[in-house]
Amino acid sequence: MSFVLGQMTQPFGGNISQLRAIILADYRATEANLGFHAGRLSNGFKLLLLKSPPRPDDFEFQGTTLRSGGRFGLPAATYAEDAKREAVHDSIMSERGAAGYRALQEHVLGVSSFTGPDRFVKVMPDTRHDGAMSPADQYPMGGGFLQWDLKKPGLPFLYAANFRPDGTVITEKETFQLNSGKFLADYPQRQKLQKFLQTV
Repeated sequence: MSFVLGQMTQPFGGNISQLRAIILADYRATEANLGFHAGRLSNGFKLLLLKSPPRPDDFEFQGTTLRSGGRFGLPAATYAEDAKREAVHDSIMSERGAAGYRALQEHVLGVSSFTGPDRFVKVMPDTRHDGAMSPADQYPMGGGFLQWDLKKPGLPFLYAANFRPDGTVITEKETFQLNSGKFLADYPQRQKLQKFLQTV
């Protein structure tokens, strides 16, 4: 699997959230927002941006990142136990039926933004999923940011930025230093990167 900065990726499924959940200069805050365990992003991560709207058939609602795994209640100690928690998708489908679910998808897509701070993003940690770690430890409740699940085969994304362990962020044309310890130097870099991610 190859990634080239500034180019579109192969299709990816799985969870997506919003750009506003990504705290550019604070990996711990980003982990807490998205529902990753502390340290998951320490080795860096790739930030992928969704450039065009999905179709209703492409995704399922998973509530917000408060719903670990897109399910109600707290994440469990084992994956077998975790799978017993009610899924947000199933709850909405039961309440609204298939036609109502699709109507809700179409409405939400109609008011969604694909630029700016609310645009949809996918975070790909360099530290991959650990099957030996419990759901409760690996995927705690997040900070309440929108969460959808892209169904396989997924959609292509723009590989916009590579967040490195040392706090630098690499894009196709520029390298940003966000955590040099010199606020007056770092802050303009953060502003410039944020504008790029909102508009590219």
